[in-house]
Formats: sequence, structure tokens, C-alpha cells
Amino acid sequence: MNRNRLSLIIALVVAVGVLAGGWFLGVQPQLAAASANSTQQQDIDATNAANRLELTRLAKAYTELDQTKADLARLRSSVPETADTTPFLKALDFDATNVGVTITSITLDDAVVYAPPSDAAGSSTAGEPTASASATSAPSPAGMPTTAATPSATAPHTDSSITGANFSLIPVTVSVTGSYDQALAFTKAVQKGERLFLVSAIAATSDAEDGNPMDNQAWSLSGSIYVLAEASATSTASPAATPRNG
Repeated sequence: MNRNRLSLIIALVVAVGVLAGGWFLGVQPQLAAASANSTQQQDIDATNAANRLELTRLAKAYTELDQTKADLARLRSSVPETADTTPFLKALDFDATNVGVTITSITLDDAVVYAPPSDAAGSSTAGEPTASASATSAPSPAGMPTTAATPSATAPHTDSSITGANFSLIPVTVSVTGSYDQALAFTKAVQKGERLFLVSAIAATSDAEDGNPMDNQAWSLSGSIYVLAEASATSTASPAATPRNG
């Protein structure tokens, strides 16, 4: 091998080494940095898109702020923060006067602490056959109608933010006298009042001695009004009341 060929081989080896060094020391780090920057840019774009959606939502919510405040005030009147019953009693008197009944008595019991309703479906004893199981285990004779399985009860709705620490019920009983139509109108009116009054029972009697029994009715409405305290208020004190299922 002559000197010229050896020099050429050495030059080629050196050139390859320089190119390889340039790749690993210069080009490859730049490509890695560019790839990282591209990934970072995608993350930034995704974050910006989410922020734009949130800003749009907040802008829409701001335009509806007055209506939201009005709705909150209405709901707060329906279920107030305190047990003050004076406005409620005035509303009962107004409704009675408006429809023509006479209030004979109003009873407000002590407040009771709310307790979430238990799941009746989970209260059955373990191993006890269900209605559907018993129905399918013994098939009916041919030609005989089968009994449909009893549907399971729907679990009652609960909200983790409503607890005995901030929610209570005040039992109320209102007795009135008047005609059937007047008593019915009064019952409807008190259930549509500013403060929520959930009527759970109605007892009615009539007096036929003085004429038409439909004109001489005595009704007793039993139900509850409610108090929902703010979280800040419940953190310092809890109502002293007897627990009751909702």
C-alpha cells in the first residue's frame, strides 16, 4: 500500500470520526431538544385550550350572575339559615285570611336533626331469598299465570353536603275551620308559600249538625319546615335536637 492510499484512508477515517462526533455532540442534542420543545408546546396548547374554555364558562356565568343571586335568595327564603318562624306564621295568617278559613291552632315542635334515609334494599337478612328468586325457584304449572317479581325499591337520594350538622326539621301542625273548598285552597296556598312547608298528613272532619257538611270542615295539616345553616355556622355550633330520618 503506497503512501497516498494510506493517507486517503486516514483522511476518510478522520472525516467519519468528525461527522460522527458532530452528530452526537451537535445534531442529536439539538434534535432531542426540538422534540422536547414540541412536546412542551403541545402541553402548553392543551392548557391554553382548557383555560379558554374555562374563561368562556366564567364569562357566561357572569352574565347570569344577577339571575343566580335571585335564585339563591329565593331558595334561601324557602329554606332559611335560622329557625325564625315569624315570617312563616305571618304567611299562614295571610293565606288563611285570603281564602277565608279560620286558624284554630298552630303547633311548632322543637327542631330535630336530619338523618339521611337508610337504604331499605340493603336491610334484608343475608341469605333470605328475594321475591324474584322465590318466584323462579318454583315454576307455575302449565297453563297457570305466573306472578311478576316484585321490583326492588329505588334507593333514596342523598347529598353528602346535607347532614345533621347543618340541616334540621321543625314539625308543624296547623288546624283550620271553614268549607271544604276553603280548606283545600288553604292547603294549596301554604305549600306554595315563600318558605317551604312540606305537608305530610291531612286529617279532616265535618260537622253535619249545622247544615251542609261540606261547609263545616275542620282540617289539621301536619308537616315540616326546614333550616339549612351555613357551613361557617355549623363549624362552631350544632343544633341540640333529636335525630330523625328524612
